[in-house]
Amino acid sequence: MRLKRWFGTATTAVLVSSLVLAGCGGNTKNEGNAANPPSSTDSAAPAAKDIVTLKAYFPGDKPAGFDTVLQAVNDKLKADNIGAALNVNFMPWSDYGNAVSVKMSAGEEFDMYLDAPWISMNQMIESKSLMELDAAVAARPELKASIPEEMWEYNKFGGKIMGVPLGTTQGQLYGLLIRKDLREKYGLPELKTLGDLEKFLYAVKENEKDVKPFVINGIKADKLPFILSDSANLAKDEVLEIGVNMFSYSIKDKKVIGQWVSPTIADAYERVTKYYKDGIISKNIAQEQNAETLFKQGKYAATYYAADGVEGLKYSEMLKDGSDKLEIFIPNGEQAKPYTAYQQWNFLCIPTTSKHSDTVMDVMNWLSIKENHDLMEYGIQGKDWEPVGDSSYKVLSAYTFPGYVLTWRPTLNRTPDNMMPDDKKWFDFSTKTSNFTLSPIAGFNFNAEKVKTEYAKITPLHDSIFLPLSQGLIPAEEGKKTMEDKMASLGGQKVIDEIQAQIDAVTSGK
Repeated sequence: MRLKRWFGTATTAVLVSSLVLAGCGGNTKNEGNAANPPSSTDSAAPAAKDIVTLKAYFPGDKPAGFDTVLQAVNDKLKADNIGAALNVNFMPWSDYGNAVSVKMSAGEEFDMYLDAPWISMNQMIESKSLMELDAAVAARPELKASIPEEMWEYNKFGGKIMGVPLGTTQGQLYGLLIRKDLREKYGLPELKTLGDLEKFLYAVKENEKDVKPFVINGIKADKLPFILSDSANLAKDEVLEIGVNMFSYSIKDKKVIGQWVSPTIADAYERVTKYYKDGIISKNIAQEQNAETLFKQGKYAATYYAADGVEGLKYSEMLKDGSDKLEIFIPNGEQAKPYTAYQQWNFLCIPTTSKHSDTVMDVMNWLSIKENHDLMEYGIQGKDWEPVGDSSYKVLSAYTFPGYVLTWRPTLNRTPDNMMPDDKKWFDFSTKTSNFTLSPIAGFNFNAEKVKTEYAKITPLHDSIFLPLSQGLIPAEEGKKTMEDKMASLGGQKVIDEIQAQIDAVTSGK
């Protein structure tokens, strides 16, 4: 690993050791206790630290029962002499990005918040509004160990750790959730191939009066070409997703190309076109936003699935009647070893205006200890949850903390005991770095600042043409030609050239 070390000399190595030991013993020096006098004897307990209240902003609604859990968290932070208390503020998703940007621009002092490239992280880095965290992470062993080395290495920005990456899985593993009872009703074997899936979907269409074959929310349909491709979930030496809507990277040619011309998933565009024409895919797919509800109501036989620990749980209530009528189909599941850049989508960031960055990182280290992690993420043991072994838990209350804003750690995650066995199997698969193939462009994060005018012009093409093409509404050949023509007329090549330059810069160092 090329993880850059801040402390490279013998002298600074001593300093690192001191910091590590301090972190282990809860005796880290920070702003909160700088004025405390030294202990009178070497054997005396560490002096109680002054408590700094850390102000945090996170998106979403405040979880039910959060105030009680937060009090318990703050009580334990005090008992463990971390020198911190949390003041957590939740803001509506609809206004979160703008509201945080305004607070940063206005110079409001706060200590941590959720950011991401899809919110405002690149702009914040450009404006030097975020703390670099390399040294702080290196000095906090529990935090560093709770997140796989690959996640640290491949979620840097300009070679620096600019936020603590928050995630539980290591890559994308796509599939479908299907009605097992209907498959068995038609005497079909367990689905292992796309051919098996097609037989199931057409059997539903031909035999069921009140159940339709397949539903997916329209906005997620851009994943269909990857799910319904012969190369799904495999690392083939052709094209891969790069985290920029509508574009892919050809490994064979080392070129950025439009996803719609990718040879690897060309079969999927044809398949989607056919399924839409034949009524296999919901005719309302363009406007569909209620796929989850419709599937739960039994109106469809299959829907979208991703092994992310979230998607499958949406349907666990369907099994409360004691049946096992659901199962998960992962295309090429037995051979699955998909490409991944180990890229995460959420980061805990510290503004440069914060006067308490060391204390924030002490809290992040404290939250990387299982007992503390479980308290914040699952609530009060015995009241909100109870453990089932080391990696599962039973839900006792409505407390649901959004771990993606603060606590997600791949090595500490628990799964609820009502998770269906298939879902747990594939989620566990996705948490392990060894089940994925390292993408040759790992470390690439697109920054559109240099081509923001052209990027703004082509972005609407996603909803107007690319998504309908992926949904099957626009036939494959017609949609591909339209994308080519529109992209060229709006200056899309300049965006492609900039993506190419940034990827080349990443790959040239490998």
